[in-house]
Amino acid sequence: MSKIYILILCFVLFIGLNGKAQQRENETGSVPSGRFTAGALIGPSLLIEKAPDSINPEIRDYLNKLRSGWHYGLETEYFFNDYFGVGATYTSFNTKQQVDSIVFEFFSRIFYINLSSTMKINSVSPMIYGRLPLAGNKLEVKAGIGPSWLFYRNIGKALADSALFKGSSPGLSTSLSLNYQLIPNLSIGIKGSYMEAFLKEFTKNDGITKEVIKLEKADYQNLSRIDFSFGIFYTLHCK
Repeated sequence: MSKIYILILCFVLFIGLNGKAQQRENETGSVPSGRFTAGALIGPSLLIEKAPDSINPEIRDYLNKLRSGWHYGLETEYFFNDYFGVGATYTSFNTKQQVDSIVFEFFSRIFYINLSSTMKINSVSPMIYGRLPLAGNKLEVKAGIGPSWLFYRNIGKALADSALFKGSSPGLSTSLSLNYQLIPNLSIGIKGSYMEAFLKEFTKNDGITKEVIKLEKADYQNLSRIDFSFGIFYTLHCK
């Protein structure tokens, strides 16, 4: 996915530099007003990592279904001119699966186990944005890139036992969106995002004991995912 990061970063830098050049060419010498935007997002999500083929097929199918979920979030941004800005996003990814009586064979013995998992991953990302206005500023293409911090929480149950797994990890977030202005100051849009992060350790709490588990590099849990969002945004122009 490194090529995606490079392309997004190049787009942001190109638009920002292009905006500065156009500002310098402004014959009146006036500086364009800034614009502050806040909005809400919601949509489907997909975790990148698949369950390994080496595990039990029914458990593998259960884990792969757990990859699909949904997210909601908030987004704020401030553009210094028509082309370049900064901002921050908050997202919450949620997924849940439950299955009864998975058949599991161990040393020639057949076991029937119940599994359930309720997973939530919250993330905060400061961003830099490049914006390309189209159709008289009613339509815009916008790209963003920035660091992120993810907070992982998973309540897992197997048979009669349950445990809470918690951890956090740094990551990197990118996005590409298309927005359309419905009326002055109000717009709707669609956005595709890719977030990359790997969980290196987590805390396990079964209600009796609490244990910090550090993972080997080969066992890092991949929290990377793709989000597809629908959003509504309000823009305030600043003089």
